[in-house]
Amino acid sequence: MKRAAAVFGNLKFRSKLVLSTLLVALIPLLVLSMVIATVLVRDVSARSGQMTLQLVGQTSESLDIYINTMEKLMDLVIDKGSTAPMDDGQIEMLQNLANSILHAYPEIAGFCIAYEDEQYFGAGMNRISRDRFRDEYWWQYAIARQGQLGVIGSVVGRNVLSNLNDSSDSIFALVKSFSYGPDGSQQGVVMFDIRHNMIQQLINRVSIGEEGFLFVVDDSDVVYTPSSNVVYRVDQESYQRAGVDTDRVKIHDTAYFIANQYSGYSGWRVVGVIPETEFSAGIRPVYQALSLCIAVCLLLVVLVSIGVSDTVTRPILKLSRLMAKAEEGDFSVRFEAMHQDEIGVLGTSFNHMLEHIGELIHELYEEKQIRLEAQLKSLQEQIKPHFLYNTLDTISWMARAQNAMDVVRLVDALTNMFRVGLSSGRDYITLREEKNHVTNYLYIQKVRYQDRLRYSIEIPDAYDGLVVPKLILQPLVENAIYHGVKMKRSGGQIRVTARTEGEVLLLHVWDDGAGISSERLEELRQGQSRSKEEKTGGFGLSYIAERIELSYGNPYGIQIDSQEGIFTQITVRLPVQEEGFHV
Repeated sequence: MKRAAAVFGNLKFRSKLVLSTLLVALIPLLVLSMVIATVLVRDVSARSGQMTLQLVGQTSESLDIYINTMEKLMDLVIDKGSTAPMDDGQIEMLQNLANSILHAYPEIAGFCIAYEDEQYFGAGMNRISRDRFRDEYWWQYAIARQGQLGVIGSVVGRNVLSNLNDSSDSIFALVKSFSYGPDGSQQGVVMFDIRHNMIQQLINRVSIGEEGFLFVVDDSDVVYTPSSNVVYRVDQESYQRAGVDTDRVKIHDTAYFIANQYSGYSGWRVVGVIPETEFSAGIRPVYQALSLCIAVCLLLVVLVSIGVSDTVTRPILKLSRLMAKAEEGDFSVRFEAMHQDEIGVLGTSFNHMLEHIGELIHELYEEKQIRLEAQLKSLQEQIKPHFLYNTLDTISWMARAQNAMDVVRLVDALTNMFRVGLSSGRDYITLREEKNHVTNYLYIQKVRYQDRLRYSIEIPDAYDGLVVPKLILQPLVENAIYHGVKMKRSGGQIRVTARTEGEVLLLHVWDDGAGISSERLEELRQGQSRSKEEKTGGFGLSYIAERIELSYGNPYGIQIDSQEGIFTQITVRLPVQEEGFHV
């Protein structure tokens, strides 16, 4: 159970929905099908049993009708032969009647009239012994019925036999007694021998399936049966009951239904035997129809559930894709709800969330921009550039007057730095101006550190017209001096270079100073060093990175590479922009 639940839990939502709908529809459908099948099976079985009983009853009625016809013929014979002793005229008349009857009814093997005084008339039958009639069982049976028709299934042991080559087990006899003589005190018996093919013809007109059959029995023995190895294995108790009844028996591991009808007129019982498989054959189309209905219903359920699941899963998948885009940073996506259901409400909330996130990002962007501008202005205000610029210009003229050219050059370099720092309030300057600013800064630092500082600036003049953010290189050079060269006992070298890769301008500040430890390098790369830089008042790498990100976005920024005790290189990635470009 747990494994099945785990497998079901790992399915996609659409598959779960389709499978759940299918199971919900399948259970009542199967229950309903089982109920219908059970009712239909009972109905088909009942109808099959009723049909079998009806066929058995029709056969029994047909036999009664035929025997009744024979009884009328016997009455006709009795009417013509009930006077004795018979003269030649009466014998001739009976002979003509016999010829007509035997010609009209070929199934009659013969008939005879036996009298109490031992007179005898036979048509197709001969008396084979002189034993008294009154001692014969057929005579006694007929007399005992007192004028009522009697049916004898076996003709074995009689003293009267048919002239034809019919075996005794292929003939049954009808007997009826009558009275004759002046005062009617004497008795006689008319006996008809009838071939079993008459029963066969009646039974052959009835069909009870491919393997079913009918047979006829009397109170003591089988009268007629078709060729079958089942008849004599049928338990007599299953049909030897008065009236109409049905039984289910097993013969050779095969189930059979037994239906019978008793005739009080003939004393015969017609028995119908039909295998249970005959009923199953009738039920099979019902099962096939039910199976087809179940398959069609399940197909419709699958199609409908897929359609319904699509209306649910399609907007969910769409919302999921939009969330993935938002996770990647695209906050411009919006969910368009087709319906105001739960998913529509969820999509509307998603849109509101993105709008709120966009507003927060915009506010954060403005906050960062304001903060960076404030920091830059604060840096500029710290040295009061206008005042210092004017003061340094005065010092330069005084040094010239005293012919102190080293001082003049140093003051001019510092003055040029402040001129770039002012730059008429511009935030973006040319790379030529930025290069001059760094050159003046390094000259000043060279005067201070003498041989401990060596530097080179390798920025091609072809890049002079490119536009870059103001003061983008000087803070990096300053870091290279104070955190690299200065920390190395023997001093070091700083190299500033520039190159382009397609539409990207790469500015490199390299030094062979103390380098950076792996832990500190990781902090710098993760932008975790701002707090330390803010405490020391430095214009840190994180602020340069933020200025570039706010100005140009991804994939521009800075990259730090270093090995402790060997080198440090800061790479600035900027877009290639010509002079006159406005950000």
